Formats: sequence, C-alpha cells, structure tokens
Amino acid sequence: MSWSMFVFRDHWADAHDRQQVAFMAFSTLYAEAVPAYRETEWLRHWQSSWPEVADTQPNGLSDLDADGYLTDDERVAWFREFLRDYRLWVASAADTIRLLTRYEPDNLVAFAMTMEAVIAGDAGHPNVRSTTHLTRDTS
Repeated sequence: MSWSMFVFRDHWADAHDRQQVAFMAFSTLYAEAVPAYRETEWLRHWQSSWPEVADTQPNGLSDLDADGYLTDDERVAWFREFLRDYRLWVASAADTIRLLTRYEPDNLVAFAMTMEAVIAGDAGHPNVRSTTHLTRDTS
C-alpha cells in the first residue's frame, strides 16, 4: 500500500494514494464543469501539475505543493470554497460515481475534508499533524 500526503504551511495529513488520485481526477472534472472554477487560471494550472507529481516519491508518496499555489489569503479562501462545492457535487453525484467507477464517494468527501482541515490548521482533526514532526525529502 502506498501513501500520499497533503501539506500546507505548518500542517499535513497522509492518505492512501487511491484517495489522492481519485481527488485529482474528480476535482479536475468538477472544475472543468463549473465556469467559475474553470476560469480560475491558478487553480487550473495547479490541477494540470498534479499528474506530474503522482507517484514521484518513495512508496508512491506525492506532495501536491499546496504552498506553491495557495500563496495568499484570497487563494486559500477560494480553494476552501472550491473544496466545499466539490464535496456537495460528489454527494449529489454519489450514486453515479459509485456505479461508473466502483469508487466509494465517501472516500472522496473524506479526503477533501482532510485537505480543508490541513489548510485550516485544524490540529484537532484526527488525520492532521504538525509539520514540526515531518521531514520532507527535497532532493
């Protein structure tokens, strides 16, 4: 089993690669369908970089580089709004997602909620940890 991580500023969380890969695919699909998100250049640029980082670190561990794209409070707020809207979309399309992909939509929602908790610095979330205990390989 391989792992992925989501890191932002002083917090991080890990997840199964399958959760992150599914998030990358479904959130990109969602952004393409919604004009406000489709027209957000930095979000689309960020999403286009995701396939390049998938499975690039040992054990499949990958980092989506949130710090590189969520560079100011406006972007952070916009992405948090995106995550909330994305979760609503997943919930509304759950039966279709399950039928077509055999993927459990609850896992998509859980990963997005974990991402939001990391962004918010919510150390009370069971999956969120402080980066003071994280060593990232930058080589």
